[in-house]
Amino acid sequence: MEYTSVYGYIKIDRDYEESVNHIKSLGKDDSYPFINTSMFSFGDYEIPYYYENMIFGFAATYKYFGFELSDWNNFIIKIENILRNVDFENAQFHIESSFGDFTLFWTTQGPSLSGKEHEEEYLKEYLLTKTDEWYFGFGKRSVFTGYIESLEDYEDLRNDKTLGFSYPVPLK
Repeated sequence: MEYTSVYGYIKIDRDYEESVNHIKSLGKDDSYPFINTSMFSFGDYEIPYYYENMIFGFAATYKYFGFELSDWNNFIIKIENILRNVDFENAQFHIESSFGDFTLFWTTQGPSLSGKEHEEEYLKEYLLTKTDEWYFGFGKRSVFTGYIESLEDYEDLRNDKTLGFSYPVPLK
């Protein structure tokens, strides 16, 4: 039986309580791929049990995930709806399946860049796509800088012409 494991994190910037409240409001999802409140962990919001940023963990397994373009699009749309409602710095989700391993990455736009005059260089070097809300890319990345630790051509779905993936994901 083909199954896919998905795990990752959302690195919270400042507003932990509102971010937790939003994740708790998700409840049970009834459309595939499912993203439920119970798939997230919140960590401990008490010093000394965290340092600087809280990290929300995520873990799930799916049956036959990723064979259809709609799986990828729906997963990304759901994660992005969450990111719009939490105070995040960056987020990374790893997808491990029999046909390959993939990592989705989002980071907020802002002062962490080398300045607007270097934005094009940043996007090119880090292989990111800019939207009005954030930067998005593929590949396993540093939780601190977004620097690509590893990325094979096949791991970037934008390179798979047969799948037809494009970003930003078109809304239904």
